[in-house]
Amino acid sequence: MSYQFIQQLVMSVAVAGVWITVATVLSERMGSKLGGMIGNLPSTILTSLLFIGITQSPEFAAMATITVPLGMFLSTLFLYVFISLASRGLITALSGGLLTWISLAILASFFQDTARWAWTMLYFAGAIGTYLLAEKILKIPSHGKVKRPYSLQQIIFRAVFAGSIVGLSVLVARTGSAFWAGLFSSFPAMMLSSMVILSLSAGYPFARATGKVMLLASTNIVIYSFAAGALFPLIGIWWGSLVSYIVAAAWVWFLKPFFDRGI
Repeated sequence: MSYQFIQQLVMSVAVAGVWITVATVLSERMGSKLGGMIGNLPSTILTSLLFIGITQSPEFAAMATITVPLGMFLSTLFLYVFISLASRGLITALSGGLLTWISLAILASFFQDTARWAWTMLYFAGAIGTYLLAEKILKIPSHGKVKRPYSLQQIIFRAVFAGSIVGLSVLVARTGSAFWAGLFSSFPAMMLSSMVILSLSAGYPFARATGKVMLLASTNIVIYSFAAGALFPLIGIWWGSLVSYIVAAAWVWFLKPFFDRGI
């Protein structure tokens, strides 16, 4: 294991741990709508692609973005299954979501030559479809602010738990081809960590409400991957990551009126 990769792993764990901790606290402090929008901004994919570009090349990182729409489609289904089963308990929801992700990832590996536009269309259909199902069929209501004190132990637990999940996804992404690297760079580490933390701290109804928003807000990660895939070879990995993040954040802000109207 190279020194650069150890740097990547440590940085990914640290950044993701801090970001997911902040995002889950903001979700509880600001309510499920804004929390779901902010919490699902690029984190795992940002650190994964950034260090893939550093340790290998910006061109390889750009290639890895090709399968991100597929990875996000799988992650969206993971999240939908989780929030659908959340009322039956955390273990059931988590097991059902992960089984869905793993099964579909193995199935998708047999279609690695599928064009990017096809995965993109499949993803957007899945994101919009699951959001509408959660809003209109499951009728998951939005939740307001959760007022509660936080101990230092709770904050540390959130950071360690979230960082460990992201670190594991980065570790697995490192061992495979560009297909698997792209797939695991969009592994639902952020979604999984957020849902577990919010279920334990604020209760499953709040976690479901935040997850509902994440279903559609996650489109920003695919937007990020398109921008990164185009920009990494042109302006480099650092500037490409920054500009792509700004584009993704602008996309989430564009979606805010849809969440406000519950469409």
